[in-house]
Amino acid sequence: MAGCIAGGVRQVVVLGAGLDTFSLRNPFADLGVQVFEVDYAATQSWKRERIKGAGLVEPQSLIFAPTDFETESLSESLSRVGFKLNQPAFFQWLGVVPYLTNAAVSSTLKFISEIPQAVVVFDYAEPFQNYPAERRANVITVAERAAARGEPWLSLFDPPKLRVLLRCEGFETIEDLGLLEITERLYGDLQRNITVGPGPHIVRASVAR
Repeated sequence: MAGCIAGGVRQVVVLGAGLDTFSLRNPFADLGVQVFEVDYAATQSWKRERIKGAGLVEPQSLIFAPTDFETESLSESLSRVGFKLNQPAFFQWLGVVPYLTNAAVSSTLKFISEIPQAVVVFDYAEPFQNYPAERRANVITVAERAAARGEPWLSLFDPPKLRVLLRCEGFETIEDLGLLEITERLYGDLQRNITVGPGPHIVRASVAR
């Protein structure tokens, strides 16, 4: 994100923001960077109550864009709160993709790819069959628990197929970090306790136009 801001981006979109606190800590507010939070209207109302209850003040740089990814146009939801479709933007989309349908994932990526010089960072998980037998049962159990809470995993992607999807939607630069790369970059000495193999991925994709 910092690199995009240094390059002139002044719009940051947090998709499925939930209780994410970046907007409250925005170190780029003095540069005119606006943070658009996209989530369900009910979730945003709950969050705003939590902010107020914590004695915090919503910064002027924070803009809420209530949206249902499955039924509403992201373009319309953002446009009506002041997002400029013709200006560059950075999209943060973490902890959301597995809970959306493939159609919602594709339409969101298509929208992002149509924003000039857009960059998106998101995470995803691989299909159960990609895991070795000794790990597969545990992953399925985690997914079943999520489903029992009303949050089933709806979209899982094979890395090569996801790369094809991104290319088809117009992304030109794609960096896909698998579990090995994530642990090497982020975990330091803790990586010795992590089993490397199929698992979560973090992607950074961008368009040049």
